[in-house]
Amino acid sequence: MNTQAQSALATTSPSKLSHRQFGLNWQQWCRISKRGLLAGVFALCLVPVLSACDQKTVSAPSDVITNKFTEVTKIQGKTFGTFYYITVPGGYPGGEATLRSDAEFVFTKVSNAISTFDPHAEIARFNAHKSTKDFVISGYLANILENVQRQSLRIDRSMDPTVGPLVNLWGFGPQGEVNESPSEEQIAETMQYVGLDKVELRNMENGAALVKSDPRVELDLSTIGEGLAADELAALMDEKGINNYMIAVAGAIRSKGANPEGKLWRVGIEDPMSQGQKVFTAVCPQGMAISTAGSYRNFFLDSKTGTFYSHIIDPSTGKPISHRTVSVSVIARSALETDALDTGLLVKGAKAAVEWGNQTETPVYAIEINEKGEEVASYSRAFTPYLKCVLNLSISPVPQGN
Repeated sequence: MNTQAQSALATTSPSKLSHRQFGLNWQQWCRISKRGLLAGVFALCLVPVLSACDQKTVSAPSDVITNKFTEVTKIQGKTFGTFYYITVPGGYPGGEATLRSDAEFVFTKVSNAISTFDPHAEIARFNAHKSTKDFVISGYLANILENVQRQSLRIDRSMDPTVGPLVNLWGFGPQGEVNESPSEEQIAETMQYVGLDKVELRNMENGAALVKSDPRVELDLSTIGEGLAADELAALMDEKGINNYMIAVAGAIRSKGANPEGKLWRVGIEDPMSQGQKVFTAVCPQGMAISTAGSYRNFFLDSKTGTFYSHIIDPSTGKPISHRTVSVSVIARSALETDALDTGLLVKGAKAAVEWGNQTETPVYAIEINEKGEEVASYSRAFTPYLKCVLNLSISPVPQGN
């Protein structure tokens, strides 16, 4: 970062930050890209997180928390139709092969519970269960649903796992794209079987059961899938006594301890308008989870009206959001929590999201487009400590490859 940019960042108001004050070129950062639908969070290469990163970064002495690691285990791959990266400074017991095997076990466990594409998965079977009779589920899935319901209620159900039929109606689901927006009548009809109040989770003597009030009700937990997997992987690391790691399942990120250089992990929030080419700002998660929901990557154009529609559906209206907020990031103890909250807060919009963050003391960071077409960020008071690691950050450009 040049001196001018660093100075601008250091003097920026704690509640507002323009991307013109922190418009780093993407070649100054190495990162882990976020999922296509909800793009936004990167693991920054202040150390060589990816092999292509060139280590030319200078950090404040306070960022050094241990010695540089001589052994680092790193793997990457695809899961849930997206990607994952895992970095373990100090090495993983059994090396890359064991880490990959353990990761695949976690992904299979999550998929078996919440996949809507695998007909044998619990959620897929529940959706195919066109009845109002009890549908028995595992305790594992019951715990997930209890957590999702709890997060949804915290934000007035602006994140609703029953919204799948509306997502399909607007052409963003597995049923494929549409060329025209649905009619008001179609939306009203679909809304009859959308809503958390239409699904009851019952505790039973030998487990749990889900009950639909309407046979057409469906659940879609894809918005928390990556976060759930990241949490499961983090729990695995903790069980093995591993104190330094970075886990990125699409845009859901869990980190702990130090990076390979012995410094604090840093995560970057993508500039929504850069198509993955710039980082808007950076944060130090400090052992917490972080994820971002964005409305700027997945949309469709109505062939009749020429209107662009976002893939983010407001459960209260049955329609895509129409405000200027394009990105919301949340920090919390679990990635399932951040994944559940970021989408719902994106539905609410930047002002309401930040107000909610202040009321609940939750770290929330929102980016919106103002009337001049400029990106402007606002954030809750609780987010400020996670930005402080950037204020004294000095970055020298990474040379371009040959």
